[in-house]
Amino acid sequence: MTLTKSKYVRYCQCPKMLWMDYHKPEEGVKDESLDARFNEGHECGELAKGLFGDYVECTALRPDGSLDISMMLAQTKKAVARGMETICEAAFSIYGLYCAVDILHKTQGGYSVYEVKSSTGIKEEYLWDLAFQKHVLKLSRINVTGMYIVHVNNTYVRQGEIDLGKFFITEDVSEDIEPYYEKVAKTVSEAKNYLNAWQEPEMEIGLRCHHPYGCPYWTHCMNTPSPNVFDLYRIREEEALDLYNSGVRTLKDIYCSGDYTDETQQGRQVRYANENLPAYVDKEGLRAFLSKIKYPMYFLDFETFMTCIPRYDGVRPYQQVPFQYSLHILESENAPLVHREFLADENEDPRRAVAESLVETIPEDATILAYNMSFERGRIKELADRFPDLAGRLMQMREQFVDLLEPFQNGFVYNRQMGGSFSIKSVLPALFPDDPELNYTSLDEVHNGGQATATYLALEDMSPADRDRARANLLKYCCLDTYGMVRIWQKLKELAA
Repeated sequence: MTLTKSKYVRYCQCPKMLWMDYHKPEEGVKDESLDARFNEGHECGELAKGLFGDYVECTALRPDGSLDISMMLAQTKKAVARGMETICEAAFSIYGLYCAVDILHKTQGGYSVYEVKSSTGIKEEYLWDLAFQKHVLKLSRINVTGMYIVHVNNTYVRQGEIDLGKFFITEDVSEDIEPYYEKVAKTVSEAKNYLNAWQEPEMEIGLRCHHPYGCPYWTHCMNTPSPNVFDLYRIREEEALDLYNSGVRTLKDIYCSGDYTDETQQGRQVRYANENLPAYVDKEGLRAFLSKIKYPMYFLDFETFMTCIPRYDGVRPYQQVPFQYSLHILESENAPLVHREFLADENEDPRRAVAESLVETIPEDATILAYNMSFERGRIKELADRFPDLAGRLMQMREQFVDLLEPFQNGFVYNRQMGGSFSIKSVLPALFPDDPELNYTSLDEVHNGGQATATYLALEDMSPADRDRARANLLKYCCLDTYGMVRIWQKLKELAA
C-alpha cells in the first residue's frame, strides 16, 4: 500500500477515513462538488507553473489517461541530475511513500518546494501536506532549502492577461511546518500499521468528520437515521456532537428528554417530528408579510458561476458572475402568469447583457420577489459597481425586493416535512408533496445549481446539437425556480385567508 501525500492528510484528519478508503470505499457517499473543486485546483496549478518562467514538466499519462508514475519518477530523476532550475510535478517514491511536488525550484545548495493551492489563504492541512513532502524528499536525498505555499490573492482584479505575480501570493512556511515535520516519521509508521488492520476500527465521530474536509463515510460512522440531532435547525456542530455523544441522537431522544420543545424553530421541529400535528400557520404574521407585496410582481432567480481564475476583466477570484435569470410576472390580480427568461452567450462576458436585460424588463414600480434575496441583491450591487451608466436603476432595483424566505425563517409557516431546512428545495416538496410540476428530479440533466454552473461553463466546448440541448435544459431548470416561487406565494395567500 503506497502512502501518498493526499492519503497522509486523510490519515491526519481521521485515521478511520483512510482505512475506509482502502477497505470499504463502497460505503462512501460521493460529493457532487468534488470534481468541480478538483478541476479548479488543477487549473490553478497549471497556471502557477509559469511563476518562475521556463520549466520542465514531469507529468506523464498512460493511454487510458491515468498517471504513469514510473515515467514521472524517471523524468524527475533525469531533471534533477541535469540540475534543471524549475521542475513541475516532480515525482518521488521511497519506502512505500510517494509524492509529486507542484513546483521544485533550484536554489543554492538544493531545492525549494512550492505547494500550489486554489484557496485564498493558508490552512493547517497544507502544513501536514508539506511536512510529508519534505520527509519524502529528504529520504530521497534532496536537500530541501525552503518550503512555500502559493495561494490565490482574493483582492486581485483581472485586467487583461492574468498577472501571475499579483494573482498568486507566495508565503514562506519553512519554520511553520517544523512541528509537523518532526511527527511525520512516527505518523507514517502508525498509518501503515493502521491500514494493515482487517477489522473496521472503532472511532467516535467528532469535529474532524467535517474539518478540514467533509468525510464521505459520515452517514456510515454516525449510524443514526434521520431526523437526528445534526438535522436540528441552525444547531452548532459542537452542540450536536455533545448531544450525540451523551446518547441523545434522534429527534425522538430529544423529545423524550424534554429539551428543545419550546416555541423556537428547533422546538417546533422536535415536536412536529414526534407528534401528529397539523401544519402550523401564524395567520397574522403571514398577512403582515403579504401586505408588503404589491402588483406588478416579478419573481426573480439568478444562475451564476464562480471560478478561481477570473474569466473576464473586472472580476475577482471566486466572484459570482450571473449568466442567466428567470422571471415569472403577474401584472395584476387577474392577469395571466407570464414568463420571461435570459441566458447569456457563453462565448463572452455575460454581465453587461444580464444587467441591460434586467433594466429593460423590470419596471420601477414592481415588487421583485426572490427566495433568499440577499443573493440576488448582491449580484445586482456588483453589476451596478461594474456599469456606472446602469447603476442608478440597478441600485433602485435592489430596494424593490421582498424575500419569500422570510415567512419560513420567521416561523409563520411550518410542517414536519420541512425538517430543519427552509431552502426552496426543502419548502417546495413540503408544501406540495408529490406535485410533478415542482419535481426537480424530473428535469433533464440539470437538477441543481451546481449542475447548472457546470453545464454553462461546458457550453463553449459542445457540439451545436449538444449546446442547444444543454441551453434548453438550463432554461427549464431556472424557470422551475421562479415558478416554484409563484406557487409558494399562492400557498401563503391560501394559508393566510
